[in-house]
Amino acid sequence: MNKRFSIIYCLLITVLLISCTKSAVDFYDASLDEQYKIAMNAFNRKNYEKAKQYFGLIAVRHAGDRMAEASQFYLAESNYLSKEYILAIEEYSKLIQSMPQSEYVEEAMFKIGMCYYQLSPGYALDQQYTYEALSNFQHFLEEYPQSDSRPLVQEKMQELRDKLGKKEFKQGELYRKMGYFESAIISFDSVLEHFYDTSWADDALFWKGECYYSMRKWEEAEMAFNQFLGTYKDSEYFSRVRDRLKNLKIKTDDGFQTGSFE
Repeated sequence: MNKRFSIIYCLLITVLLISCTKSAVDFYDASLDEQYKIAMNAFNRKNYEKAKQYFGLIAVRHAGDRMAEASQFYLAESNYLSKEYILAIEEYSKLIQSMPQSEYVEEAMFKIGMCYYQLSPGYALDQQYTYEALSNFQHFLEEYPQSDSRPLVQEKMQELRDKLGKKEFKQGELYRKMGYFESAIISFDSVLEHFYDTSWADDALFWKGECYYSMRKWEEAEMAFNQFLGTYKDSEYFSRVRDRLKNLKIKTDDGFQTGSFE
């Protein structure tokens, strides 16, 4: 039984090797148009490793030809679709730098941003790739303001900014819970200055006010809470801020008293 299995296994390996060899021979002996068709066939079948091999050869051997231009793009696409994002960035960048007039440049620039977007980690980790994604997306919008990809790019940018806002807010929240209120306020102010358009802005302003309240800095707390009422009327914290101001009857050395508002 083992002998029979070994014979069948050897036959299968032989057939596979012959098939691979024939495929390679077919590609190398083919015309440029036929090579491109073979490469695209591998790409469409999602055999990205083969596609990368074929498109890479065409791009190198036929530099300057339109087929090489398309092959360089699909080489990058093959890396992108196989989630080799760093390699994809290199290949898209090569296209942009060596073929700046190519019809594929717009898509290549968009995909570089998407590569960095895919590489962007959770908010608690280093955000270098997040900033790279934002930078590349911004450059894309400046170069192609009328692009069909604009809505998607703006959506991804907002998502990335929200992640950065969350990271900064969570840092402030940690400081607050540890009782380091001044440090917490610095982080909350950073959210309000740099990520004012994210979902973390109202959290930052509310807890900034709470930090001042905990520090018994009544005037600063009132200013933060009044600013909140004028800015975030739909926030989940709105009623809590109103209650805080209603009950805020604090006296300072000069007799300052708060709590008046409409």
